[in-house]
Amino acid sequence: MKMYADERREHIYTYIKSHKRATVKQLSDYLSVTEATVRSDLRRLEGENKLTRTHGGAKVAENIGSKLNFSYRLTQKHDEKYKISKAALKKIKPQQCIMIDASSTTYELAKLLSETTMELTIITNGLENAVLLKENPHLTVLVVGGFVSQDSNAITGNIDSQILEMYHIDYFFLSANGFTLENGLTDFSLPEVQLKKQMVRESENVIALIDKSKFDVSSTLSFAKTSDIIEVITDEKPEHKWLKQVPFSVTVAQ
Repeated sequence: MKMYADERREHIYTYIKSHKRATVKQLSDYLSVTEATVRSDLRRLEGENKLTRTHGGAKVAENIGSKLNFSYRLTQKHDEKYKISKAALKKIKPQQCIMIDASSTTYELAKLLSETTMELTIITNGLENAVLLKENPHLTVLVVGGFVSQDSNAITGNIDSQILEMYHIDYFFLSANGFTLENGLTDFSLPEVQLKKQMVRESENVIALIDKSKFDVSSTLSFAKTSDIIEVITDEKPEHKWLKQVPFSVTVAQ
């Protein structure tokens, strides 16, 4: 079966992360592709700071664990994420069912929701989100997913789609590692991307919470097209191309 380039790079990244290092030949044999193709993929992955190329192969980038770690990401651009989340909170009305992903941006929204007096149903694949929200008696919290990821807040894996189909999901608030007009919302974790795709499909309104650093950045895997999104909430006005001929509105949080 033909493998797309983004899927192939994800397999390469997963293999190297598991084995700490690999040669071009090992990866070529593992994926049944040419060594030239592997070298091209390694250059792309190195450009995304996911690994470091070595003579004849590649190894895990020394700083990759800290960059992807959820606790580390919580410390980055905190003020921007808080401002974006406050704007997102204004969209929510009592008795609604909303869904939030496992990103560090939506964790800021979860913190605000943990203090709300609105009666809400909240669906999430964020482990930390669920722990935080369950303490609020006004909230009904549903967790979806399967496996707990070591480096993130995410619970990922196959889920029973009927669980999501049972609920009318008014809003799905989510973030991403990158956002481009060509590829939409992108991330690097294959299991989480697969789950997010399903969450997007089952949601009536998808709202992306994206700080300015995510625009025009593309990660390995796409999980939502621009046509899937009704609104983007950000912290600064993006370039003009993001404000014209796009199928979503752009809100700059104040």
